Amino acid sequence: MKEIDLKKQNKILWIVVSCVLIVTIATGLSLFGVFYFSYGTDPVIEDDAQNVILLIGDGMGINHIKTTELYNNGAMLNMRKLSVTGEVMTRSLSAGATDSAASATTYATGYKTYNGRISYLNGKPLPTIAEEAMAAGKKVGIVATKVVTDATPAAFLAHSESRKNTMEIATQIVQSDVDVLFGLNNAELKSLASSIQTDTRDYCVSFDEVNASDADKIFGLFDESIPNIGRNTLASLTETALDRLANDNGFFLMVEGSKIDSYSHDNDVKGMIDELNGFDAAVSRAVAWARKNGNTTVIVLADHETGDLRIPADATADMISNDWFHSSGHTSQNIHYFAYGTGVEQIPALIDNTDVYDVIKQLLF
Repeated sequence: MKEIDLKKQNKILWIVVSCVLIVTIATGLSLFGVFYFSYGTDPVIEDDAQNVILLIGDGMGINHIKTTELYNNGAMLNMRKLSVTGEVMTRSLSAGATDSAASATTYATGYKTYNGRISYLNGKPLPTIAEEAMAAGKKVGIVATKVVTDATPAAFLAHSESRKNTMEIATQIVQSDVDVLFGLNNAELKSLASSIQTDTRDYCVSFDEVNASDADKIFGLFDESIPNIGRNTLASLTETALDRLANDNGFFLMVEGSKIDSYSHDNDVKGMIDELNGFDAAVSRAVAWARKNGNTTVIVLADHETGDLRIPADATADMISNDWFHSSGHTSQNIHYFAYGTGVEQIPALIDNTDVYDVIKQLLF
């Protein structure tokens, strides 16, 4: 009798354990689906903008901004003066924090993908906002402070299973119909030089050549770094791009402050501050252009936070140090967006990174 009861108890125990496992797995899958695929707020933007300028500070968390302001004797950055602000959730389809490739893909396409993918998911390319804009007769510009085949600029103009496929990405960028492309050069792009220069597109390798060009389209690919102060800064390249893109049909421009991320990976707080100040100067030029020309939306944000930067309580400018970084990698922290211009009041205070594409598309089309 006892043996029968024991078997019955064991059977009941296994049934209970199995039910618990099933519920746990189902809940996990449900949460995974909600977290990765259903976090978008599906914002409705009723206004139309002729032009959209998207400025991405790679790796720029809110504490990067606050640290830079502290270093600047408390002066508020230009981006923080914009009329609308909120937060963006940044996760990709990969476990852990997103990388720049997956994040830029989401901004460019509205789809989450896995880290390392360039506007590419499940064996298929994802159409980008830049490609859609060009197909609609709008002009497109891409400006970055690192090599233009790097993850963020690449995600708007190319498609690849891996961000490491530099030659594949370079070839697609050269074959694209982008109107303005400014950033650093590399060996792969140089090998395609004969294809870059065309009857309607100039291939410029110096800032002087860019300033002298009157071609319809232009690739400014530089061997020298883009400085944060003086001449030929990201701010001046942004202004040059805007002046070249202006037209009756409108344009989309993406500007990346690429090396905020690089210095944060290196836990170099002074380098990060210099890069962020240079990026914020580009924000200032973009907003000034939008105010002057009207019917333009400016959105400033990051792709993710890099370095887990933390500001001690009662911190002062002379306390700023590399020790404020607590990681050399990316984190899953929300990042902040700042917006000015047409339709920005309709952007929710908390959005998913997939919503950024939706906002831009509704504004442009």
